[in-house]
Amino acid sequence: MSVKQLCLIAIMACINTIVFTTFSSILYLECITFTIVLFAIVFDLKSSVLAAFVFTIVNFMYQGINPWTMIYVFVYPFYSLIVGLNQKFLRKHFFITVFVCGFLSFLTGQLLQLPMILFSKKITMLYFMLGLQVSIPQGIMSAIFCFICYKPVYSALIQIKRRMNYEKSY
Repeated sequence: MSVKQLCLIAIMACINTIVFTTFSSILYLECITFTIVLFAIVFDLKSSVLAAFVFTIVNFMYQGINPWTMIYVFVYPFYSLIVGLNQKFLRKHFFITVFVCGFLSFLTGQLLQLPMILFSKKITMLYFMLGLQVSIPQGIMSAIFCFICYKPVYSALIQIKRRMNYEKSY
């Protein structure tokens, strides 16, 4: 791995951490899925997946290791992998990208209920049902956020990517 790629991974992981921390205090606005999706669409698969993984490790450091933060280790790198494998398709289909972002955000809210199975299957099912009242608005808000912000942020990231790849190092 080159130094340039390591720096890119570190910067993307830092941005993910900042976005996660900043927007987690705003009810229903879950922007980390948006950044994970965008990075996976714009940058190469290896960099985007590793950045998502590094972000989850950094998340451990300030939120602590618990069943809920451990879910992030699987969820966000997996999202990055799925989107990265379909990046060519998603680049061409804006509305599908918006739907995918909203759906993955919804799914995150539901998957975070899985650690409740440690206590009881009935409690887990109850949390899944109660979680719908948060996950559905969260998915809708993420889709709206993606619809509004995707094109300008995508354009900015493409410009950054071009400058990274084409300018000579001195």
